[in-house]
Amino acid sequence: MAFWNWKKKKKEKKPDDAPEVSEQQERAASAQQETENIPEPLSEEELAAEHIIPKGKAEQKRYIHDCCEAVKECERQIEIAKAEYTGVTEYLTDIQKIDRISGEDRTSLMELCKRIQRLLQERNQYKNRTLTITERQVRRFDRYQDILIDEIKKMYQNEMYQKAIDSDIRNLEKEKKSLRKEQLEISDKQNALKGIAKGISLLIGSLVVLFILLYFNLDSNMTYPYVATLALAAVSATVIIMESNKNREMMTLSERKYNKAVELLNRTKIKYVNNVSVIDYNREKFGVKNAEQFENLWGEYCKTKEYERRFRENTEQLSKSNDALQRLLDSYDVRDTEVWLVQTYAIVDNREMVEIRHDLNQRRQKLREQIKYNTETKEDYMTHIKEIVEKSDFGEEIMNEILDR
Repeated sequence: MAFWNWKKKKKEKKPDDAPEVSEQQERAASAQQETENIPEPLSEEELAAEHIIPKGKAEQKRYIHDCCEAVKECERQIEIAKAEYTGVTEYLTDIQKIDRISGEDRTSLMELCKRIQRLLQERNQYKNRTLTITERQVRRFDRYQDILIDEIKKMYQNEMYQKAIDSDIRNLEKEKKSLRKEQLEISDKQNALKGIAKGISLLIGSLVVLFILLYFNLDSNMTYPYVATLALAAVSATVIIMESNKNREMMTLSERKYNKAVELLNRTKIKYVNNVSVIDYNREKFGVKNAEQFENLWGEYCKTKEYERRFRENTEQLSKSNDALQRLLDSYDVRDTEVWLVQTYAIVDNREMVEIRHDLNQRRQKLREQIKYNTETKEDYMTHIKEIVEKSDFGEEIMNEILDR
């Protein structure tokens, strides 16, 4: 992907109302296409972890180790989400501190913000830009201008990773169904063998009874029939036992494969939920629908910042106003005063402040949901590990070996 060498768009002269209709149609078509391309999220039932009780020390040790790795992944995701949650909470706390400013300081605050806005508007009059990015989007990007390139790359990677996870989940579900079908077929074969064994046993018993009756009633020599019957019984028993052992071996192998598929599916589901949470959070955070739109807006944003750099004059009055605003906010213990230099519009207009607060609350909600999911998943795995350890004859030994690593 490329983030540079942006070409200037050529405009064709059209009637005043023609461009508006065209842009609306393009936006509608683009929104429809993007909606169609977004895969349907998996339900909570589909994402629920499936637990198994493996047999044998080696299988149990491997399975418990995998469960411990899943717990570590959940803890890592919780730490990341909590750190981001703390930053968002501090931002909301700053808003509350600003809202509590009253009296003469409130009047000074409003005058400073209006003066800064007026100076910025006067500076913007010198700009002659023909860009599609909105001022609101520019202000949003202003908060993260140092990390935008990295965030775009991450969003592309996360979207590609999401497609891979979707594919893995579908493939594992198919494999799981195939293995379950195979197990049912083996079970049917085993039941059929039982039926055949019963039938042969009944037949041999009937022949023995018949030979006894013939021997006593007709005084016939039944040696050869007896030998033939015993030979039939021996051959039948041998074949049935061999086939039965073969079916049991196939069933054991199939169960191992099925258990492995379930383990992989559970871990993939955790990755799915966390990756979807990260993608949704970043879309909300940067106000974009996907990485492609993010990249396009970033290009427009770069042009905007270039125009600002080119035409902006760092006047003494604007610098003094900014310093005065920072000092005033510092006196009320506002943690991040710099961000408000580009958001004076929100201090002046309560509706804008409500929008920012709403945006932050939505982000906190998404982070809470992610923390809740990972916490519940972690507890679920830990409970299951405890259950396996308690039920297993090698539980304590396995846990000691894993903890000693």
